[in-house]
Amino acid sequence: GPRPTATLSAAVGAVFVTLGAWMWGPSWWVVLMAGAYVLLSAEAVEHPLKGALDWLVPPVFRAAEYGTVLILAAKADVNGALPAAFGLVAAVAYHHYDTVYRIRGNAGSPPAWLVRAVGGQEGRTLLVAVLAAVLTARQFTVALTVLAVAIALVVIAESVRFWVAAHRAGAPSVHDEGEPA
Repeated sequence: GPRPTATLSAAVGAVFVTLGAWMWGPSWWVVLMAGAYVLLSAEAVEHPLKGALDWLVPPVFRAAEYGTVLILAAKADVNGALPAAFGLVAAVAYHHYDTVYRIRGNAGSPPAWLVRAVGGQEGRTLLVAVLAAVLTARQFTVALTVLAVAIALVVIAESVRFWVAAHRAGAPSVHDEGEPA
């Protein structure tokens, strides 16, 4: 039968998890909403993204992940939770940046092991929701910090390894300014 569009599935999942984080803060309700987000994310990417608005799926995923992490940290109400959350968002944003530039340089996407190692957007969102629900505010802050550092180390190490190897192989530089005349 007809299936909802990928964009609709992604948007509904994003609204569930971010609205749940906003309304309930660190709680099992948010874990339940994050579980729904995981299922709706899987539905969104089950088929090729070829619909008219399917280009919105990745930004919706990013907004849901970043928003949920930042909202849960803000609701934790302890000094250090929000900076730790911004550190996690920065590490993940670097991973997304690196992915985009690999694709723009015709080098393909990052290796599958890296995507699995950093949990994917739905895995990280669910993990942060569970950590927020089971840990005290101070423990949650430490967990966010550890997660941010771990992801940053893995992603940056693989990025440096890849780009050094690509440079040695003669790959051209890719940048935002366009090619020189």
